[in-house]
Amino acid sequence: MMASSPGIFKLSAAFLMAITCQLMPFYGVWMDWKPNFILVLIITLILNYPDYFGVSFASISGLIADVVLGTIFGHFMFIFTLCGGLVCVLARWVSHFALTYRLVSMFAVCLLAGFLQSILVILQGLPVPIDLFTGAAIISVMVLPIYEKAFNLSREP
Repeated sequence: MMASSPGIFKLSAAFLMAITCQLMPFYGVWMDWKPNFILVLIITLILNYPDYFGVSFASISGLIADVVLGTIFGHFMFIFTLCGGLVCVLARWVSHFALTYRLVSMFAVCLLAGFLQSILVILQGLPVPIDLFTGAAIISVMVLPIYEKAFNLSREP
């Protein structure tokens, strides 16, 4: 059975919250633990609605994130496209998993995203603390159930 689309108002509210949280300043140690809220929302949408959202949605969202966050053109597009493609491949299986297994798969994708982002930052000549990927991925995994419950984005009854 095909799940119905989440609706434009739900999507708008979810993206507004994700962009607001992404632009919210974090200071000190917490800045390194800040997850990519937009990527977590995109992964949530692809996992729960694979018939409506895919790699092209992730790519376009990455371009929008580049503009909104003021990064180098293509930085987030590259990361979102690769992670979105991986999630599209996994979505058919992961959609049948319990919440725990979805969180584990999301943790792996967020680790990959952090690793890819650090490679892009290192190529720009900036230092990156590698030991903080795990913390940001754990925080990202904690955001998934919040998105699913707050905006009713899960396909489970």
